[in-house]
Amino acid sequence: MNLSILRLSPLFLWFIAAVAQAQLHNELELEGKLTITGSDTLGAITSVWAEMLKERHPKVLVQVRAIGSAAAPTALVEGTADLGTMSRPMSAAEDRSFERRYGYAPIAVPVARDAIAVFVHRDNPLSSIVVPTLDAVFSSTRRCGHPQAVARWSDLGLSGPWASRGISLYGRSAASGTYSVFRQQVLCSGDFSPRVNRLVGSSAIIRAVAGDRNAIGYASAGYLNANVKALTVIGPGGQPQASLDRELYVYLNVAPGAPVSPLTAAFINLILSPEGQQETAKAGYLPLSMAEQRAQRRRLGLMDG
Repeated sequence: MNLSILRLSPLFLWFIAAVAQAQLHNELELEGKLTITGSDTLGAITSVWAEMLKERHPKVLVQVRAIGSAAAPTALVEGTADLGTMSRPMSAAEDRSFERRYGYAPIAVPVARDAIAVFVHRDNPLSSIVVPTLDAVFSSTRRCGHPQAVARWSDLGLSGPWASRGISLYGRSAASGTYSVFRQQVLCSGDFSPRVNRLVGSSAIIRAVAGDRNAIGYASAGYLNANVKALTVIGPGGQPQASLDRELYVYLNVAPGAPVSPLTAAFINLILSPEGQQETAKAGYLPLSMAEQRAQRRRLGLMDG
């Protein structure tokens, strides 16, 4: 036997490796449609993740419908979405609705952290506000204990030309997870004032506050720009209110013991990758730690991501 034929050249070995890699790529190539419905807060970063997925798998079509967190459970129950994005946990009622339909609970995957910020016009001299007073600004019930309603900037201690100005209120619609978290944590689960202008989307809140010198509004902290100013919200004990931080979720419909579908797995793997979390940080959110990324992938059986 001529042993020389076994002495393969480096070029030939490279060729064999390249062919094998190309075959593997073809085997892993995905196609199909992924529909994602839910949070406006997560809308922009979800679109970024979707573009990253399409770059890796050009035959995949991703549709992102960022219409509010409340839309996610309904879409999952009705089967009109593959994934639901939410800026709050599902409520007990939403969980029950899903379980009645499928016989098991949905899977909540934390994908980032965010904070709700309170914004005023950039020229407003106010720098901070305590929670009971903020409740009195936005609510009709004042459950947090402030003794009187707050309707003018003089009620917040501003003087001069600001003293006689009324406060314009901007907030999110009831379908928003931001609305729900703000109502629970700032309004002590009370009712919003009818004076609040309810807008769809954090970007709309920022535009409204930037264009109205008398405005105050709440939105995702990631939407801060040079045209508005974020107030420091003071909680009990005189410390900044950390409870306005929150986790952001992607909800999955996966039966117990069943694997995550390949297309969904690829998307979640991307979100929970260093590259996906880098984009999360660029968008103004707090990314998951490497340990948290690994833990979530392990929980879903996605260790190859």
